[in-house]
Amino acid sequence: MELEKDTYTKEEVQELLANAIQEKEQKIAEFQTKVQEYEQKITELQNLNLQSQIKSEMFKSGLSDDLFDLVFDSDVEKAKQKIAKLASFKQAQTPIYQPTEHKKEDAYTKAEQKGDVKTMLNAKLAKLFS
Repeated sequence: MELEKDTYTKEEVQELLANAIQEKEQKIAEFQTKVQEYEQKITELQNLNLQSQIKSEMFKSGLSDDLFDLVFDSDVEKAKQKIAKLASFKQAQTPIYQPTEHKKEDAYTKAEQKGDVKTMLNAKLAKLFS
């Protein structure tokens, strides 16, 4: 806003002020829209960060990404608790089979347990020639 005259009438001053106020209001409105856009971007980035943290915890505990919907929460600590529960369920569901009744009980394994090399060799040679 440049002043060209030395004196202005009341109407001219009011018109100049109205124009200046309108310009400032436009700048304020533009600034507010930019602030809203940045706030939306910030919330999107926070959600992505939260999702990546939860997926990282799932990967650490050996869970697949298919279970993400079950584990997702707005708080990482609550999600960690859910992940721990699911991991414990997964471990409980997949028992490891370890046979105890199907051990070899031949002469060679008995001698091996005792550390008797002579008997071990005799058992191997007996298998070859029998």
